[in-house]
Amino acid sequence: MTTRDTDASVEGLSSSGGAKLLPSGTHDPLTEAVDLDLDRKREILAREAQLERDDWTVLGLKPGATAEAVKLAYFEASRVFHPDRYFGKNLGSYRARLERIFHRLSEAHETLTQALRRAPPPRPAGPRRPATARTSPKGSTPEADPRAEERRARLARHPYLASKARAGALVEEAQRQARSAPEKALHLLDQARALGGGQSGKGRGPAVEAEAKQQLASQRAEGEMQSGNEAARAADAEWAAKAYCRASELDPTRADAAYEAARWLLKAGHPLAEARGFAQRAVSLRTDHVPSQLVLAEICLRMGMGSVARRHLEAALKLDPRNAEAKALLRQVR
Repeated sequence: MTTRDTDASVEGLSSSGGAKLLPSGTHDPLTEAVDLDLDRKREILAREAQLERDDWTVLGLKPGATAEAVKLAYFEASRVFHPDRYFGKNLGSYRARLERIFHRLSEAHETLTQALRRAPPPRPAGPRRPATARTSPKGSTPEADPRAEERRARLARHPYLASKARAGALVEEAQRQARSAPEKALHLLDQARALGGGQSGKGRGPAVEAEAKQQLASQRAEGEMQSGNEAARAADAEWAAKAYCRASELDPTRADAAYEAARWLLKAGHPLAEARGFAQRAVSLRTDHVPSQLVLAEICLRMGMGSVARRHLEAALKLDPRNAEAKALLRQVR
């Protein structure tokens, strides 16, 4: 699709939000039935229309922006246009659009980063005339020593100290972003490390990184749970099992993920030992969950581990004395 075609597609919406009539045989991407809302479609089409322009425009920047601004613009754009952000969704023609956009974003980021890295450093200001120290009259407030002020200013511009201060600011910002935007927080920590200050921010760097990684894993686990739920509704046992397993591995503290992984591995005919591992995790995380006790008991029963199965069935009946499934399985053990 050319830039002109995309502009025409984006402009093919009236102010009321309805689609204008297009020439016969013309496909309007805004009406394509995909798992994207109208605003996101417009955003993708608008960015696609800029792909033939210069690298600055592609990243949404003005020429002359700093290397840090280039990195942040690339990071923010990747959050929207990276194809992996839409895993499991029906994207139709928008998948190819996203792939083209992300490829062009990466190309622009790399080109500008390399160019800024090779750019000569700014020329220092001309030499200053030495100031003559003046003595204040007795009893008055002493005037600042110009030479001392100059030394302090020169010290503040020292590359190591400036980098250390900047790294500390990045770590502090990463700490603020760790829960709401963990990917951005990790990116900021990478920048801090590049400045030689990964331990900056009063030594909080490693703790912030651990928190951001944990939060990011939790978010990804939630995405895998949603994917597994969709597959379960479609009765796709194999895909559901894989999605729930990924969710449990990403966030081992989620009892629901471990339980669903065990249950759907069993349905999909995977090795019993694999299903048993997730079932044991589910029970250890939540001993009062009757379905987890039952699925672990059923797996153990199939593996010929009758005594272990009996123990979990008795635990389930202690929690729910009228549970018919537990009673039926217990009769098989006896």
